[in-house]
Amino acid sequence: MVKESMPPEERVKFFVYIIESPNPSDLYHKRYEGDMLQKALSLDSIYSSHRIAANKVAFHTALLNGLNEEISRHRGLIPVIHISAHGSSEGIALTSEEIISWDSLKEALLPINKALNNNLLLCMSSCEGFSACRMAMAEDDISPFFGVVGNSGKPTWSDTAIAYATFYHLIVKGCYLRDAVKAMCESSNDDKFQLITSVEAKKVYLDVIKEQNANNLKRELEQEIRNNPPSAEAKDLENKS
Repeated sequence: MVKESMPPEERVKFFVYIIESPNPSDLYHKRYEGDMLQKALSLDSIYSSHRIAANKVAFHTALLNGLNEEISRHRGLIPVIHISAHGSSEGIALTSEEIISWDSLKEALLPINKALNNNLLLCMSSCEGFSACRMAMAEDDISPFFGVVGNSGKPTWSDTAIAYATFYHLIVKGCYLRDAVKAMCESSNDDKFQLITSVEAKKVYLDVIKEQNANNLKRELEQEIRNNPPSAEAKDLENKS
């Protein structure tokens, strides 16, 4: 089935900036997702750059200095940041076993997204990478990305590689992001790949906060009633009403 695509003049011109932090076993066996992904991207004439970041210092250097170098090299193209690492609901784990929390990553991405006028697309190639949406869950109007693509489960290495090769192949042809993510699920036979924008993530967060506040208010009223039961006169009036 041919998917609907954007007119050529509306398509975003981009390059993919890959930061990879393999676990020690992958590093020893030289299994790099970035290498495979770059080969797939080159078939579609998509520019890409690949950095290995084994620890926090290398990761932040790649994210800041390395990205600036590539933006200067590929003028006119918007970077898509692709992070390949082992992850969890709390953040990502580096080769050094150091953890970069979502809060820490958010602080690093905020100035990048601001410089890109809120056009940063973040692709998380990790277990529970979709948890990166937490970075947009705040009451302020500042967001570290326009949108994030990730898997809410624990995909295999091969499923992730196939899924993202499909994703980039389709968006360079003008496919809409949500359609490209659906195709990721189909090609990998894993329906846990998802896309969420910062606006959507923030709305979910605020809706939950409102619900929590409403529940808290209800509990406070119930506690107040328990602590101060109505008088006999009030009960009589209630019964007569």
